[in-house]
Amino acid sequence: MVLSLCAALGLHWAALQSVAWVGMLFSYSQSESVVSAIEKTFDGRHPCPLCNAIHKAEQTGKKRPEMQFSKKIDMDCVRGFAMTLPRVSEFSWLVKGEAGTAIPHEPVAPPPRAA
Repeated sequence: MVLSLCAALGLHWAALQSVAWVGMLFSYSQSESVVSAIEKTFDGRHPCPLCNAIHKAEQTGKKRPEMQFSKKIDMDCVRGFAMTLPRVSEFSWLVKGEAGTAIPHEPVAPPPRAA
């Protein structure tokens, strides 16, 4: 899944371009100074064969025709849909008594007090 996402974003071209730049830096720095090799690598006037192949492949990949849908998707069916839930008219919580048993509702009147 990650690889397909990277391919869809075009990150494989960035990875190949990075490999080409490292190779160019290595080959140019053997015969020139490092500063000159960096300038030659990134100025765009001295591409290597791998850079040319990457550029050509990127351009041919972009020329593919986009997918076109022949029918318009009708979203009117979604607009009229509504779900109603039945009303709950009476609901009482279960209250636990002192012994831990559940009684269905609270007592109506408080218990009598001792005199």
